[in-house]
Formats: sequence, C-alpha cells, structure tokens
Amino acid sequence: MADVPQPDGGDALAPRLAWARARLAEQDLPTEIRARLQRQFIAVCDSAKVPAADTTACQRRLDGFLAALESVVAKKSGYKN
Repeated sequence: MADVPQPDGGDALAPRLAWARARLAEQDLPTEIRARLQRQFIAVCDSAKVPAADTTACQRRLDGFLAALESVVAKKSGYKN
C-alpha cells in the first residue's frame, strides 16, 4: 500500500482518514464501485464520530476500507495490462 499514515496513538485516525479520502478521490472507478466504496468510507467516518467511539475499532474499520480500496485498484491495474 502506498505511504498510508500509520496509527501511532493520539489522534492518528484523522490523517489516515484524510489520506483514505484523497486516495479514493484520485481513482477513476466505475460508478457502482465508487458508490460502494464511498458508502463504506462514510460508515468508517460515522463510527469515528460517535461519542465515546472506540479508536481501535475505527482503525480496524479504516484498515478494512483501505484493503477493499487497494484490492479494487489492483484489479483495475490488472485489467489494463
């Protein structure tokens, strides 16, 4: 995965969310795949906004989103070659 900010305690979630948003935005994806990933990303963000949110759980959700995004990007790259 390309230069994803790694969690190191404190407020490490915010820069990772910003990076993930930018990574999704830069991809040229089919509409239905982009919509699914955007919904997943919104769910991650919403889970972080809940009062007394579990940061560890939010990090896991974000890791899942990033894995899904990178999987789609890898498949897309594979189709071009």
